[in-house]
Amino acid sequence: MLDNISARDIAVSGLRAQRTRMNIIAQNIANAETTRTPEGGPFRRQLAVFIGEQLKRGSSPDKLGVRVDRIKADPSPFRTVFDPGHPDADADGYVRYPNINMAVEMVDLISAQRGYEANVAVLVAGSRMQQSAMELLQR
Repeated sequence: MLDNISARDIAVSGLRAQRTRMNIIAQNIANAETTRTPEGGPFRRQLAVFIGEQLKRGSSPDKLGVRVDRIKADPSPFRTVFDPGHPDADADGYVRYPNINMAVEMVDLISAQRGYEANVAVLVAGSRMQQSAMELLQR
């Protein structure tokens, strides 16, 4: 039922999703040099996968907006560096480093931040409209 849909609820779902995305990016940045994990091998870059439900009659208000469907590992290859003195070097002297490119992470972080700010703007605009409506009713 479309009557129960709130722009506020949808914006809040976007805030939650972008916050999760920013946390994942922060973990990627923090582990950019991690060559050994408990699972074995270097840290693998993580990505947040968003999902949303199309707005249509009969849509459940609980499912509207966006949410993180899953966190998935980036399958791109690891970076290899010749460093025979490193404790994680292989027999040929190469060390496998995480598949993290700091420039890409920073661009993703800015994108997530802009998405977060856009959802905050929706909440602020909604609050201002509500305030204006209350002022009109008081006249």
